[in-house]
Amino acid sequence: MQKFQFRLEPVLKQRNTKECEALLKQSQAEKLYRERLAVQVQAEKCLNECAATTSGCQSCSKQTAPPEQIQVGSWQQLMYQENLKLKINQQKQQVQLAQQQFHQACQVTTEARQQRMVLEKLKEGQLQTHLCQARVLEEKNIDELATGMYNYQCRLKK
Repeated sequence: MQKFQFRLEPVLKQRNTKECEALLKQSQAEKLYRERLAVQVQAEKCLNECAATTSGCQSCSKQTAPPEQIQVGSWQQLMYQENLKLKINQQKQQVQLAQQQFHQACQVTTEARQQRMVLEKLKEGQLQTHLCQARVLEEKNIDELATGMYNYQCRLKK
């Protein structure tokens, strides 16, 4: 009997490639989501610190504004806090968008994995069928050989 060959092997390889690409996009989307979330958390921390102190932010002053701008006066500090609130709202929107992209990437990855697994199960089923047919053929050959030997021995005894 001939060697097992899965006719849909090129399709299976393509599905494997598609799943790998989907996993890569998913990891990129997750990385973007985590980065944006970290930026949002840092901005919220800075806003909370600015609201708690009257002298301005110490932890975020090097990132968002020069110390002179923050420490000039309460009016400027209030304006700075309002600006931070606007930035935080924008960052929240960016985080939500990144989260949606991540969930979509997860769905694409799941669909690609399911498609690949279906083909792998089909391949496994066809392999089992092929092996079963090979066993049946081998048993048939052994039976024919045994029958031929028996007939040959019977002719020799006569």
